[in-house]
Amino acid sequence: MSQTHDLIVIGSGPAGLTAAIYGHRAGLEVLVLGGPAAGGKVARHHHIENYPPFPGGVTGAELMVKWLAQAGQEMGAYPSETKVERVDFSSRPLSLTAGGEAFLAKSVIIASGSHPRRLSVPGEARLDGKGVFYCATCDAPLLATMDRQRALVVGGGDSAAHTALGVLPHAESVTLVARGGFRASPALLKRLESEDKVSFVTGRVVKEVLGEEAVSGLSLEVCDGGGREEVPGEAVFIGVGNRPATRFLGDAVELDDEGFILTGPELATSVPGVFAAGDVRTTPLRQIITAAADGALAAQSAAAFVQLEGA
Repeated sequence: MSQTHDLIVIGSGPAGLTAAIYGHRAGLEVLVLGGPAAGGKVARHHHIENYPPFPGGVTGAELMVKWLAQAGQEMGAYPSETKVERVDFSSRPLSLTAGGEAFLAKSVIIASGSHPRRLSVPGEARLDGKGVFYCATCDAPLLATMDRQRALVVGGGDSAAHTALGVLPHAESVTLVARGGFRASPALLKRLESEDKVSFVTGRVVKEVLGEEAVSGLSLEVCDGGGREEVPGEAVFIGVGNRPATRFLGDAVELDDEGFILTGPELATSVPGVFAAGDVRTTPLRQIITAAADGALAAQSAAAFVQLEGA
């Protein structure tokens, strides 16, 4: 019979790792099923300025290497790279299937994060990896292999700003394209505006990624009815936010219309003993620091639940 863990944490980003650390400190026996992307999407951020302990900023990779190291040292084991494929929360103990193996738990914290959203326009899928990219840290160095290094970044929020900053060292120019104004944090916008290589195009909607064997630019529609226009570029980086990684849950917990997990004030989901933390849940602010706070609170809530269940 499979061991029943006190707590299983799904995810190894800031929320998941913090939940694991705090759960372990609360005396729980913790298993982290982190999936193949250790550190979550934060590990791919080129430069992070909005995490307080690092004045002047830190790379996402550096931050998450430290986080993973602390989790491993305190818990005596590093997160498993096994990915959760499905769950069954209809009975107790709670059941999860990962890597074809069944795992049982008294409590679960879902901290599976989110994935980049796609534009779903013609040319995007066909040119994926041939000039269409979703990760600046992973793919911006590929600009060096192109005849020119003009990068187009789609989006107006923090995701687009981080993407643009990651692309900047590798590009001869970076053009940000947004439907409306730019909603990124003032600190990020200030950095971008100070760069001579950066320009901004607003009031435009991407209608098509242009190019046959490789990207040649974007076809844009002017929002006020001004027709179509084209902007040239050899690479398109999509930075329009993320979608929650909740497909594996099915209808096991209650989700909102966009697929984010609905939680109460102590981060409980609709299933007793199951909690959610970080970007995967409904929240007015998705930042590294709020994800970490979520992880700590969710772990506290899970510990209280396990103690009550054992009473």
